Amino acid sequence: MALEIEGSNPSVHPNITRPGAAHQEFSLTSSPRRSPRTFRFIGVLFALLLVVATAAGLVASGCGGSDDKAVSAMEKLMQVGQNPGTTNQVLLNKLPPGLPDGLPEYPGSKLIGSTVTTTSNVKGLGVLRESSDPVDQVYAFYEQALSVSPWQVQVSTFPGKVAGVQFSNPDYPDMSGTVVIQPSSSDGAKSMIFLSVQSVSGTATTEPLQLDVSKSLPLNWPQQVPVYADATITDTGWGTSATTYEWQITFLAQAAPKDVIEFYRTQLTNIGFTVTDETPQGQESAISFQIAQPTETWNGAVTVQAFTQDPTYAQATVQVSIAPEAAPQSSGTPTP
Repeated sequence: MALEIEGSNPSVHPNITRPGAAHQEFSLTSSPRRSPRTFRFIGVLFALLLVVATAAGLVASGCGGSDDKAVSAMEKLMQVGQNPGTTNQVLLNKLPPGLPDGLPEYPGSKLIGSTVTTTSNVKGLGVLRESSDPVDQVYAFYEQALSVSPWQVQVSTFPGKVAGVQFSNPDYPDMSGTVVIQPSSSDGAKSMIFLSVQSVSGTATTEPLQLDVSKSLPLNWPQQVPVYADATITDTGWGTSATTYEWQITFLAQAAPKDVIEFYRTQLTNIGFTVTDETPQGQESAISFQIAQPTETWNGAVTVQAFTQDPTYAQATVQVSIAPEAAPQSSGTPTP
């Protein structure tokens, strides 16, 4: 699957344009749907590739040059997908203070540097290493090491050249972590390893939240799936394979999470989607939606929770996937 992370979009198309497929009206043919848990995998994959795309530039532009270049490259790494109000610190050739004990370290890898990102109540620590071993070997090590107590693997993925593992520690429910491994040489013999952990503690500050300008929707976003009014889009992504198209946006809106969920439940039901309430996970509410056309099925999910930095805002992620029917039926030409 080829994936692209969107930071801007010159135009949002009024209809979905796909090779060999024309826009069709919805019909209510039954078809299996995918739950938000399945779509969370897509979201994790987008996030992993987002980090990797920047980290690849770090190795190319910073690690082989001066310390100033390395610092500049690592600062760019920390800016990817960052929330407003974040402060950063770069440490070359050092581990960050407060890194949890017992995190696996790939044998023989070279420490490049580390990062510390801090918001009102969220702290993120990152460690960048380089290894003389290929990605598959490093990936196998972390996949196994992070499956041993006290660590638990939440998501493990190896789509093409990039591998990633998302993990947690049940003893510390407010902590989560990610490892991303990508080739750092043209022949794939060496690897770059970026391990990050994030912890949430305390309560958010009451200072007014300063939002950046909203990003544009990703290319060919399906216009039938609405965006909450006055939302500020903070992250976008889209991906394609030979037959499947996937999109994702994350936004902030000054509203209660229940109001955002209700908006999507009502809007999607009104245009013919089958909407299902999913089991809440922690403070997160979720719905999934599904509808089938004669030749393709639309699946999606909306997950919403109070924004950690300012609970007067809701943070929501909307994911959409369009794929062919498993067994398409020919029933004439659909009305456009």
